[in-house]
This record gives sequence, C-alpha cells and structure tokens, in this order.
Amino acid sequence: MKIKAIGVAAIAGSALLYMGMPAFGQEVVSVDYTGGYSTTWGNNSGDYGAGVYTATINGASSPGIICDDFNDEVHSGEVWNAKAYQASSLASGNLGNTLFGGTIGLTGYAEVATLVSMMFGNGSYMGTTYSQAEIASAIWDITTPHGVQGLDLKATLLVMELELAFNGNTAKATAYLATLTNLWILTPDPLTGVGSGEPQEMWTENLNVPEGGATSLFLLLAGMSCFGAMFLRYRGQLKTAEIN
Repeated sequence: MKIKAIGVAAIAGSALLYMGMPAFGQEVVSVDYTGGYSTTWGNNSGDYGAGVYTATINGASSPGIICDDFNDEVHSGEVWNAKAYQASSLASGNLGNTLFGGTIGLTGYAEVATLVSMMFGNGSYMGTTYSQAEIASAIWDITTPHGVQGLDLKATLLVMELELAFNGNTAKATAYLATLTNLWILTPDPLTGVGSGEPQEMWTENLNVPEGGATSLFLLLAGMSCFGAMFLRYRGQLKTAEIN
C-alpha cells in the first residue's frame, strides 16, 4: 500500500505541476519598434515620444507597445529580444525577472498595469479622463526613483490615487494582476538593468505566443504519469505472482 500511495501521489503531483507551471512561464519574442508614437510628453529636459508606440512582435502586427522605462531609449527600426510575461502570472516568486521588480514590487507593477490598461482603453480612472501624455508620465514617475521632473498636477494626483488604492498591499496587488490576462510585460533579454543602454521594458496586450514550452512540459509530465501507471501495474502483477 505504501508503494501504491507514493505512486499515486507522484502522478497527482505531476498533474498539479503541469497545471501550475505554465502560468509562471515566459516566451522569448522579437520586438521591432517601427518608429511611431501616439503623443509626446515634455519637461525642461526636452520632449519625449510617449503613449502607444508602433511595433511588430515576432514579425506580426500588434496593438502597440507602452514603455515603463524612462531611463533607457529605443530608436526607430530597432529590433530586440524580450521575455514576454503575462501580467496575470506575476507573483513574489517571479517578480525579480522583470526590470523593476526589485524596486517597485508587486504593488508598483499593479499601479503601472492600471495605467497601461487606461492607455489601451479610454484613459479613464475613477470617473476622470486623462491624456495619454499624463498617463505615460505617471507610469514613468512610478518606475523612476524619486519620480520624474515636470509631472503636472493632474498626473501627480493620479499617481497618488493609485498609491492610495493599493497602499502597499501585496495581496491586493496580486489579486488585481491575476485578472489581467490580456496584458503582457516585455522585459529585455538579456536583462542588464535600468540605465544600462538596453532597450526599454514595454507592455502590450492580447499577445499570441507559441505554445511550444507548455507543450513540451505536457509531454514530459504525461510521460511521467504513464511511467507511474506502468510501475503500479507491474507491482500489482508482481504481488499477484508472489501470492500464486
């Protein structure tokens, strides 16, 4: 009975592992910034392309990409690899794989995700509509240590509202992020750090990525389950033979 129980537990554990792991997986995609942006934002240092940037991902058209990194830059025609993480998969265990996970935490990413959703949506939060420039500058203010210079009053209040909404509550941030199955974070690969000259971390929505990683994992675990079943059958036949 002990052997059988261990075998059944192994099979069940493999099944649970299969169901749980794809949520924490990622795919490497190719991002091509094609040079367009929907708005600009400026401060005393100059004007910056902002809003939704035009891009193709893996050679296919996309709804665009949104930058959360004010300290690096990309140029028209630049192509780079990025690891695509579904926002709904973010948790304490894998947050360090993102560009700002070690600084803004899950609550910071929940705040940024709210702004990204606004940018891809109607720009509204709590009954107030914001321009894309205001939303972009609010994103950069959250991810930049000590904030960005030149943030206007409306964007400043928006950031304060979001900080108050999540209030450092990791559980609340995780629960919110789990609902965002449409949003993806595109973290440069390899990841070398903020201000290192690498391309910016971006966000996109409704990304279609290959299923190769999940399929391989399924085949591996299916093989493990089959082996476990065969082992149990063999043990049963052996025990019957011993009795006879």
